[in-house]
Amino acid sequence: MSVTTNTVIRVGIGILILSVLCLITWWEIPSSPQENHSKKAKAVRVQHLYDEAQVISGEGRKEFEEYLYWIVRESDIDIRIIFVKDTGPKSIEELALDKVHQLRVGGRNREERGVLLLFDLKDKRLRIEIGYGLEAYFPDAFVSYLIHDHVRAFFSSDNYVLGLRLLLRLLHHRIREAVLGNEFDPTVVQAIRHHKFLSGGAGASARITASDKEAGLLRGALNETRQEHFSAQPSPEALYKKYLEWLIAQEFIPRLDIFTAESQDFLAGLPMTKAYFHYILMLEYGKQYRIDARGNVALLYFIDSPFACPHFLRKGENGWQLDMLAAVRNTTNRYGDVFVWDYRGVDDVYTKTFADKLVRIKGYIRIVGGDNRRLPLRADPRGGDQGTGE
Repeated sequence: MSVTTNTVIRVGIGILILSVLCLITWWEIPSSPQENHSKKAKAVRVQHLYDEAQVISGEGRKEFEEYLYWIVRESDIDIRIIFVKDTGPKSIEELALDKVHQLRVGGRNREERGVLLLFDLKDKRLRIEIGYGLEAYFPDAFVSYLIHDHVRAFFSSDNYVLGLRLLLRLLHHRIREAVLGNEFDPTVVQAIRHHKFLSGGAGASARITASDKEAGLLRGALNETRQEHFSAQPSPEALYKKYLEWLIAQEFIPRLDIFTAESQDFLAGLPMTKAYFHYILMLEYGKQYRIDARGNVALLYFIDSPFACPHFLRKGENGWQLDMLAAVRNTTNRYGDVFVWDYRGVDDVYTKTFADKLVRIKGYIRIVGGDNRRLPLRADPRGGDQGTGE
């Protein structure tokens, strides 16, 4: 195992990571069509979460164990998480290496496909160890992002369950991209940082200061300038570009006309964080897409990423708007199988209008013409294949 990073931080205000845009329902882990059958099958599972500090409830531990098991099933990557009250007489580096050898993290084969996340709650530190076999999966640019951008939001919370869910989602998404042969694209980080220089490399660290407490929950102030800038747009293309700009601005202002009135009401009831905005950008920024507009509705889907869910757009009196509720209702996330999201709409206007764009593949409903490449399940002897759905 090679040392990847050591970061020192302090706990700030609470974080709540909630799902919008069809991506994640944090309160309930999504499932695959074969999940119930697979659960009944007898399988040897190693323990992945070691909560020596007792910061996660029994139900939470069960949830994480299930999620980490499915990551192994998808990719044969062994992620272990350890919470300790303190490191005792050892440094966090020494303790992490001891744990790697003691638990044989990624040791089922010679490729060292393992990741260790060691949390020291006393000094508020995190140590990440990446196996040699995964260095291409987690390059310095990605690790640097986790240290300097994401980790502050994560450790600004006493709610470790919600913070850990998002961190694992980021790791899981990067694994999926790497499995399909996609290198990490640092341009998304440049966009997040407003094109500031990205300094990568091992051994980087960051410490939370009093000012960082403001980096937790987002709530921007609505004014006439913002309302005019983020107004309904003359075309679906212009609307999506404005939406990406809204994400990059990282000011959570839900009462804007780029969203439908119902979506504004829905979003206004959600706490939001910079970390969540970053996650959406990791999924969508720089990805290629197509827009199919029919009458007063449009469907936006991605053609070079099978991971990002489609968007639903509606034309109102003042122009095109994003229908966030349609995204939540019409798609659901999956894991542990060949596809990561599934279309589930039935009788709404989008499903009826774009019925010819829906195709069933391996028990999933996907978008015709979208990127329907299937994840090759490394730990599954059946493997996976590729498809377009056309």
